[in-house]
Order: sequence, then structure tokens, then C-alpha cells
Amino acid sequence: MIELLIAIIFEVVRAEPPEIVHPTVWFGRIAEFFDSKLPESIPAGLIPPFITSLLAFFLSLIPNLLPEHFGLLLKGYLIYTTISIHSMIEHAEMCIENGDVSPEKLGMIVSRDVKSLNYWQRCSAVIESVSENFVDGVMAPLFYYAIFGLPGALVYKAVNTCDAMLGYRKGRYEKFGKPSARLDDLLNLIPSRLSLFFYAMVSLKAFLCGLKKSPKLNGHSISGMAGLLGVRLEKPGYYVIDCGEKPEIKDVVKSLRYFKLFSGMAVLSALLARMLV
Repeated sequence: MIELLIAIIFEVVRAEPPEIVHPTVWFGRIAEFFDSKLPESIPAGLIPPFITSLLAFFLSLIPNLLPEHFGLLLKGYLIYTTISIHSMIEHAEMCIENGDVSPEKLGMIVSRDVKSLNYWQRCSAVIESVSENFVDGVMAPLFYYAIFGLPGALVYKAVNTCDAMLGYRKGRYEKFGKPSARLDDLLNLIPSRLSLFFYAMVSLKAFLCGLKKSPKLNGHSISGMAGLLGVRLEKPGYYVIDCGEKPEIKDVVKSLRYFKLFSGMAVLSALLARMLV
């Protein structure tokens, strides 16, 4: 429990640690290495998430080998590297320029073609990124930390990183990236749905919208945010979540406020869960 409090202190002080000491960066480079060396096949695609998860598990054991206080500090640091609250807020706020969403800055947080998006679609893209990150960057790592401790949070982050690097549905990744994508889907099944309970504490409409209009297998937080803000979210060519009006900058700002609120609630829930374990 104390290690999570240490992790939150790290979060408040700095959004991300330097790349050289960032396990998520290591996971990404391992995935990138195997991507360049292995053939285009599903069996080969199992190797990156397996190796990174193995590394994550062994990393989680290192604090136990250190003196108590150093081990506790390292545990806190490693948990901090699995959650993305401060960095998500920074990246989303960076996109807002002069009452609009900068396409250039938006392109740094979403993978879609931002040049073809109009004003409200750019606002939608930021809101979708913020709400999706609540699951990937906050809810899920804390959920697995609450159940399995540090190993759970790190292994989840390893798989999630492989999915971010390889889990595309095009070219060689249609096969090679499928294991990473499916494992990430599996690990997010429960956290995605649990996220709706936080939305339900604020709005019944958000809960119902999240439950009924999820745009993908684990997109409940996105549709929940659409219901909470009363807006229409759209990823052109992929999905539309119609829960109200077209979003504006004010809705982007509101989504960040809710992201902060829900992140705080998720941290408190994880702390409580660890006290009961």
C-alpha cells in the first residue's frame, strides 16, 4: 500500500521518468527489436509479449532483494512507471491552442489521419484518447496491482506496450500483432467494464451509454465519457457514439476534469483493495 502512495508522489512531481530508466520504453524497444527480426506469423507474434512479460515479472522481484526502505522506494517507482495520469493530462492540454485543437499536437496522441478531421472531430479525438487512457493508463494497471501487486501492474504494462507497438490490423501486423492485441483485449475485459462504476457515481446516463454503446470490445470508458458529457464521439470510418451534441473545446476541458476525478477514485480504490488483501 505504501508503495502506491510513493508512486503517486512520483506522478505529481514528474509526468514520465527519463527514457533510459523507463521500463515501458524497454518493453517497447524489445517489441521493436523482435518486430524487425521475426517472420510475419501468429506464433512469432507470441514472442514479444512473452519476453516483455517475463522481463516485467523479473523486474518486479528486484525490490525484494534490496534492503527494506530501498526496496519500497523501487516498488513505488516501478508502479509509477505503469500509470499515466500526469502525462495524459499534459498531452491533452498541449493539444488545446487558441480555443482549438492543434492537428500537429493531436497527431502525437492519436494514430488517425488528423489532417482530414474538422474542428469537432478533433475535439472528439482528444476526448476519446483521454477516456481510453483512463482504462489503459490508470484503471487496468491499478486493478492488476490491487490483485497481484507489483508483478500484476508490470506484466499488464508489458502486454499493453506490445499492443501499442504491434497491435494493428494492417500489413504484417494482421498476423504478427494479433497475439499482443488479443492478450491486451483479454487483460482489459474486466477493467474496461469496471470503469463504468466510476461513471455511474456521477451520471446514470453515462453508465447506460457506456454499457450499451461501447464502440469496441473494451471501449466502455469512451462511450461512458460520451454519455457523461452528452456529446457525439466519432472515429471516422470506424465508429460513432451518439450521446448528444458535437463536442467543443469546453467538452475537452470537462473530460480532463472527469479524468482527474476518476483517476483519484481509482487510486483510492486500489489502496483500499490492497489493505484488504
